[in-house]
Amino acid sequence: MRDIAMKPYWRSLYCVLLVALIGAPGLEAWEQISWTGELTAGFSTTFTCSSSCHPNCIYTWSFEGHTVNGSTLTWTPDGLDKTVELKCNVLNPETGVASSMTSIVQIKNRVSVQLSPPNTVPSLNQTLDVVCHGAPSGDHSGPSRQVNQVVWYKNGQKVTLRENMQLLQNNLTLHFDSTLPSDAGFYLCKTYEPMVQETRVFSLGYLLSFDPWNVSIDGPDTVFPGRLSKFTCLTSCTLNVDCTVRWQFRQGFPIGSYFSVYENELKWTPSIPGTFQNLTCVAENAAVGRSAEATKMVEVRGIPLSGSEAVQLSGLLAMIVGLGLLVLFES
Repeated sequence: MRDIAMKPYWRSLYCVLLVALIGAPGLEAWEQISWTGELTAGFSTTFTCSSSCHPNCIYTWSFEGHTVNGSTLTWTPDGLDKTVELKCNVLNPETGVASSMTSIVQIKNRVSVQLSPPNTVPSLNQTLDVVCHGAPSGDHSGPSRQVNQVVWYKNGQKVTLRENMQLLQNNLTLHFDSTLPSDAGFYLCKTYEPMVQETRVFSLGYLLSFDPWNVSIDGPDTVFPGRLSKFTCLTSCTLNVDCTVRWQFRQGFPIGSYFSVYENELKWTPSIPGTFQNLTCVAENAAVGRSAEATKMVEVRGIPLSGSEAVQLSGLLAMIVGLGLLVLFES
């Protein structure tokens, strides 16, 4: 009961401060990453990296394959990811001492693809409206009469209109006069934010299927030790509206140096080559007693660890398994 009571407090906490203690010879050093507010797709957030390092220390940020210099980072997420891993590196050029800190931040996305009306069950040879929900419509009353551009994607490619399709309401609605089997697929919409046309926002996606309970897992079939891989549970039901998603590991918990689950997204860095891992995603609506699931077998390839490395890793793996089980039970 204590954990449940604390959740509203943490959700209302808009200033986040992360502090890490870093061991250094003869010195207790500290480093922190701070920011204010929620990280939202299409809106910029400024992150600040501070530390006990002085003077004239060099700060660099690493995230999503990019490197940015300076102690502050201003970034606008595009909505393609639900979390971002930010790493702040600090170097004292006089002593050569370096340290780093990593923070995993959740990204909120206000734009999603939905069916209209929401309780619609897709079926073949019927009319259907797919809506870019939550997208800004622009300023139609001002002198510029700005209209935001909306682009539709299906399975990662721009949608090409066919005879049974048309765009309505300034492209916010993708209308099907009569649905065909080939219309099934994973749909996204991309929109521009008002007055900031260079900022693009990709929506949360929708898997259109004429089986109303269709679940699949998107991700690699083969992974490698030390390399981060991402898996996404794709559902034909609207996440957190029609259904919820949970992950199951029926033949053993994923073992590795990094593991995280956020809603329908799973990230994992495996450690032991020559093994197989089953990932199961369950979409369910407990209120109406409906559920569907998908299972993906993943192979971990790579060079086996030596005996000494395996011994050193055993303690870390035990801790990871314990933390993973704790997260699953508390969720």
